Amino acid sequence: MTDNRTRWVIAGLLCAATIINYIDRQTLSILSPLLRKEFNLSEYDYSNIVTAFLVSYTVMYSVGGRVMDALGVRLGLVLSLAWWSVATMLTGFARGAVSLGAFRFLLGVGEPCVYPAGVKVCGEWFPPNLRATAAGIFSSGSAIGALLAPPVVAWLTLQFGWRYAFIIPGVMGLLWLPAWWLIYRPLAVTTKVAGPRWRDLLRQRTVWGLLLPRLFSDPVWYFYIFWLPDYLQRERHLSLKEIGIYGWIPFLFADLGNVGGGMLSDWLVRRGMTPARARIAVLVGVGCLAPLGALAGIAPTAATAIAVTCLVAFLTQCWATNTATLAADIIPNEAAASVFGLMGTAGSLAGACFAQLLGYVISTFGYPAAFALAALMHPCAATILYFVLRPVRERTVDAYESLS
Repeated sequence: MTDNRTRWVIAGLLCAATIINYIDRQTLSILSPLLRKEFNLSEYDYSNIVTAFLVSYTVMYSVGGRVMDALGVRLGLVLSLAWWSVATMLTGFARGAVSLGAFRFLLGVGEPCVYPAGVKVCGEWFPPNLRATAAGIFSSGSAIGALLAPPVVAWLTLQFGWRYAFIIPGVMGLLWLPAWWLIYRPLAVTTKVAGPRWRDLLRQRTVWGLLLPRLFSDPVWYFYIFWLPDYLQRERHLSLKEIGIYGWIPFLFADLGNVGGGMLSDWLVRRGMTPARARIAVLVGVGCLAPLGALAGIAPTAATAIAVTCLVAFLTQCWATNTATLAADIIPNEAAASVFGLMGTAGSLAGACFAQLLGYVISTFGYPAAFALAALMHPCAATILYFVLRPVRERTVDAYESLS
C-alpha cells in the first residue's frame, strides 16, 4: 500500500474511531428522559452526571496528548479506545445516579485521547493544502457518530432494552482495535525525545491563542450533544421513536461542516492565503453567523427548531475542524498532540462549568435562555482568536516560538 493510499486509509480509521467515540458519548443524552424516570433523576442530577464525564475528560485531554507524544499514536489509541469501550459497556449495568456518574467518569478518562492523536497524524501524514480536508474527514466521525446515535440507540433500546444500547456499542469499539494495530505504522522511525513541558508551552502566545477560544466554543457543542435530544423530547414532545427518525438530522449538517469547513480553508490556501490566515478567516465567519442559534429556543415549531440547530451544528463543526488544523499548521509535530491536548482540556473544563450553569438556567428560565447563552459563545471565541493570533496570521508554518 503506497503512502498516499495509506494516509487516506488511516484518516478513515480515525474517522471510524471518532464515530464509535460519539455513539458511546451520546447514548446517555438520547436515553436521558427514560433514565430520569427510571432512576428519578432531577435536572441537577443529570447536570452532575454530565459534569462527571467532563471532569475526567478535562484532565485526560492534556494527559492523553502527552501520552500520544510519548507512546506514539499506534499503541496510545489502542489503550485509550479499549478503556473507553469497556467503560461504555459498564454503563449498561448502572443502578442509579451515582453509578451512572462513576461509569461516565471512567468514559471520560479514555475518550479524549483520539483527538490529539488525530491532529498529530494529520500533521505528520498530510501537507498543508490537504491537512484541513484530512482533519475534516477524521473529525467528521464525531458528527457521523452523533448522526447515527439517535436511530441506533433508539432501535437497540426498543428491541433489547436500554442496557444493551450501552453494551453493544462498547463491543463495536473493541472490534476496531485489530484493524488499527495491523494497518497503522509511523511514517518514519524517529528517536523518541521528551516533549516540551507544559509550563514551556504555556509561555507561548501562539498556544494561548489556541487555548482561549476553546473556553468559549467547546461548551456550545457539548450543549447540543448532551441536551438537544432531551430538549426535543421534553420541550418539543418527540417520542423516542421520533428522536430515532429526526434526531440525527442536525448531526448530518455537523458532518457537512466538518468536511466542508476543511475543504473551504484548504481552497483558500490553494488560492494563495497562508494556512493560518485561511483557517482564521473561516473561523471569524463562523463567529459572525453563530448568534442565529438563539432562534432555536423560540422557534414556533419543532421542525423550525431542528432547522436552526442544523445551522448551528454545521458551524460548530466547521469551527472544530479549522481550529484543529490551525494547531497542526502552527505547532511543530513533536508538540502537536500535547498542545491539542491542552486545547481540549481548556474546552472541556469550560464545558463542565457550562453544564453546571445549564442545570440552573434550564430549571429557572427554560431552554430559550440556554440557547441564547450558547449563541453568544462563538463570537467571543472568534474575537479572542483573531486578536491574540494577529501576529501569526501572515506566517506560513513557524509561528510557534522555540521551546528550547
